[in-house]
Amino acid sequence: MNELRPIEFFAAVYRTRSFRVAAEQLGVSQSSLTKGVQKLERTIGLQLFNRTTRSVEPTDVARKLLARAEEVLAATTALRDEARLLAGGELGAIRVGAIALAAETVIANSLAQLTRSHPDLEIEVVVGSSDVYRDLAVGDCGVVVGDEANFLASSHASVLKMTPLSEEELVFVHRTGHPITNPPSETKLPDYPLAIPSRYFSENRLFETDLPNRISPNGPRYRLNSLSACLSLAAASDTITLAPRSLMTGATKMTGATNSRILQIASDSITEGSDLRVRLVMVTVARNAPTPSIKAFHQACIA
Repeated sequence: MNELRPIEFFAAVYRTRSFRVAAEQLGVSQSSLTKGVQKLERTIGLQLFNRTTRSVEPTDVARKLLARAEEVLAATTALRDEARLLAGGELGAIRVGAIALAAETVIANSLAQLTRSHPDLEIEVVVGSSDVYRDLAVGDCGVVVGDEANFLASSHASVLKMTPLSEEELVFVHRTGHPITNPPSETKLPDYPLAIPSRYFSENRLFETDLPNRISPNGPRYRLNSLSACLSLAAASDTITLAPRSLMTGATKMTGATNSRILQIASDSITEGSDLRVRLVMVTVARNAPTPSIKAFHQACIA
């Protein structure tokens, strides 16, 4: 008997509360299914079901073991699917959970790389979940790209594995010709409205305690869920915003912004002491070996 069959039998009986119905669903005889469940009970030395002529009820042990049994079966199914795809020369598909900062930097770059190296790999990127690490732990995605600070503080960190990817520096951005750049002006950063991409702000603990007091004592005036909206606002006004340096290196032209103004990174003399860095990491489930598709995604992220 396949070593996983007793686990499959156990899960089916648990769901249906019936040996007969479970056997019918799995296409096996009731006798074979009963023997399989009994074999599992002997192996673990514990009773899984209380049986009577009229009912089948899971024991407390069964309730505690069900989630792990389903994880084993799901992992086995995923392995078989991955092997089948590899046999056909394909990598299959993965679902990536991501914080906004990662999606707009390292992931965007990795997707560009993967279109060349693995054109058959299908990737779905889900941005904006309130807890990407919980999503990964419960199986809603196969891999997460997030920030180290929040990962280490996550209640799910003990069952997950972190792999460092890169460090992203956030810089202050304003429009060309902004009054703050005109000497001998004595104005400073806090003298102008500050707009922040709100998802960035909430995603890293550094911002929650340090950023408002050092940069704008009254806190950011505008919080927008979109980085592009913050950049458009900065291009059209004296508002200053934050953006990843990797996206802002060189002149950035905002198509659609007022008069198509050019944005520029604030000078070091204006932002002295405002070094804001986020360590981006790839996170997977610790007990699962990385699939070929996740390995390919990781290689693209660090390329």
